[in-house]
Amino acid sequence: MKAAVFYGPSDIRVEERPIPKIEEGEVLVKVKAAAICGTDLRIYMGTKKIETPKIIGHEFAGEVEEVKGDVNGICTGERVTVYPVISCGKCYACMMGRRNICVQRPTIGYEYDGGFAEYVKIPSNAIIAGSVIKLPDRISYEEAAITEPLAACLNGILRLQVEHGEHVWIAGAGPIGLMHLQLARLAGAALVVVSEVNEFRAKKARELGADIVVNPVKEEVSKTIMQATDGKGADKIMIAAGVPRLIEESLKAARKGARIVIFAGSPEGSSITIDPNIIHYKEIELTGASAATPFLHRKAVELVNNRCIDLRSLITHKLALDEIAKGLTMKQMGEGLKTLVIP
Repeated sequence: MKAAVFYGPSDIRVEERPIPKIEEGEVLVKVKAAAICGTDLRIYMGTKKIETPKIIGHEFAGEVEEVKGDVNGICTGERVTVYPVISCGKCYACMMGRRNICVQRPTIGYEYDGGFAEYVKIPSNAIIAGSVIKLPDRISYEEAAITEPLAACLNGILRLQVEHGEHVWIAGAGPIGLMHLQLARLAGAALVVVSEVNEFRAKKARELGADIVVNPVKEEVSKTIMQATDGKGADKIMIAAGVPRLIEESLKAARKGARIVIFAGSPEGSSITIDPNIIHYKEIELTGASAATPFLHRKAVELVNNRCIDLRSLITHKLALDEIAKGLTMKQMGEGLKTLVIP
């Protein structure tokens, strides 16, 4: 088979590899579509360390090619997507019901070979964890490939606790911010403000239902939010861009009792400076959101199947597997939104 193998920073090679041989309790998936994620870029740039050589890619969907033994009712020929993070079920986080932040959490595309290939082997521990998710007929493989980040965003919006009639600020209108925008609307937000410097992404935010779109280079976001909320501030704030100063700025735009969720990862070694009195006297909740669970991934699939969330409009580029390096460079340059690799 053809596979994109990561060897080191800026070194990814498309080469011939043997089709993975599966063992008892495992599944082989023929990949139909895989999406490039920001974490794939960090691996490519060398800022996220993994063992090499490795086939990367953790957002993918395809057709079950082969099964062996007891695989939770999965059958050859079925259309599936796969939740890539495999929780252990035994650590303190898992025991608390927080499987998304499992202490172990080996991941397909990091510790296991991933989806930037014609075939990917799904290990037995992923099968046991319920990570293989069957797809309804009307969801395309391309949409299904990006239900994994949607599941993470669903976790984020649940952590944000948006209630009907609330005012929400989403910082960043990349694919993640645009998913959060739609989920905030679905949760009942009365006003959604999106901040974004990229005009293409800002336009997409308007198309997907943002009430106000602010360019933070040209306008002060906190001032715009205060004006839009009669001086109260945002009820809920989602930091959907990996820019640490956004966390500091969010405190200026937050109402008393507001909740702020840091969703996007920042560069390693980042730091912020905040006035603790703002959090203290305004009783602001500042928290994070990371990854999802197979359960939330199934819910994400349902949302797309029922046309509650539009993922198709987020797909701006489709590349052959041979063009994977080009796709990663496009991600680095901020071109488009979601780029798919079609093996």
